[in-house]
Amino acid sequence: MIKKIPGLQKLLGTEGELPPQIVEMPLFITGTMRSGTTLLVNKLSEHPQLLKIGDELNHVWTKNGGASCVGICEHKSKVDASSYYTYQMTNYFDRYVNESKSFKRSMMRAYWYQKRKIGRIKYDWENIIPMNKSTHLMNKIGYVNGLFSGSKIILIIRDIYGQSSSQKYHFDTDYKARGMYNYVPDNPKGCWTRIKKTDQHHSDKAYPGNFKVIPQMWLRLNNLAVQEIQHVPGEQRLIVSYEDLVKNQEKVLENVFRFLNLKPKHDEAVREICEQEMKFKNTTTTGNPLDKWKTLLSDEEIQQIKDEITNNQKAYDNIQNQLDLYRIK
Repeated sequence: MIKKIPGLQKLLGTEGELPPQIVEMPLFITGTMRSGTTLLVNKLSEHPQLLKIGDELNHVWTKNGGASCVGICEHKSKVDASSYYTYQMTNYFDRYVNESKSFKRSMMRAYWYQKRKIGRIKYDWENIIPMNKSTHLMNKIGYVNGLFSGSKIILIIRDIYGQSSSQKYHFDTDYKARGMYNYVPDNPKGCWTRIKKTDQHHSDKAYPGNFKVIPQMWLRLNNLAVQEIQHVPGEQRLIVSYEDLVKNQEKVLENVFRFLNLKPKHDEAVREICEQEMKFKNTTTTGNPLDKWKTLLSDEEIQQIKDEITNNQKAYDNIQNQLDLYRIK
């Protein structure tokens, strides 16, 4: 039997245990590709409590989170969630946060801050919130809520015309670089799947080939997302309009920070973030990012978007109605 040394337990803690500490739940941000998820998460990462965890974490979600985000992006619901995958993802977030405290990571953050003014160098580690942005969580909002029932989820939605134009440009670039089609899976809740260009039998459901699949997927994914996010507790969900963020940055960001309810000691940082003008990376043309689709889409493509809206009017109206509930008046 080990002899107790007077005062040793007090020095080490209760029987050598670490003192209890409550940690913040992760924040999740999602939306269709080319909808402003990166823009929003980079802006939020300027706050001392909000640490961006990796990029999209697609391979991490596939291997550790029990949800395929690579190749086939499958739908997952709350009933698919399990404590095993909560543990695996929590462990990943915790390891990432601890690694981020290192000198090496601090130097990396300093480099990116100086080069592109992304994020910040120093963080409030005692109150840190891991922040994961992924477009492939778009059809997994219920699943994420099942894994992390206390976490907050932000869904950002971009206008169908602007998103379709930007998505087309992105897919064209991806095709030229890697020769891959982006295919619409038969599962009505499935997300984009990449296939090799030799698989021509799917050309009617893929782009490049059929432009209509782009607005079709906008309707599918946004309608699914607004349906699933309604089952998240009201104080844990927020829908943001990309157009509102561009036109009325300060008020939209103020609303986002109110929703996040961060530590009051960082209020001055919040004010500076909200007031600092955002820089938009406009890869396709100069000018207003809200209007560029008008010059990039052909009359035929614009008509195809209108036709898809008409053919799916109920879904389109549902998306707009939910978006309107959160708009800044």
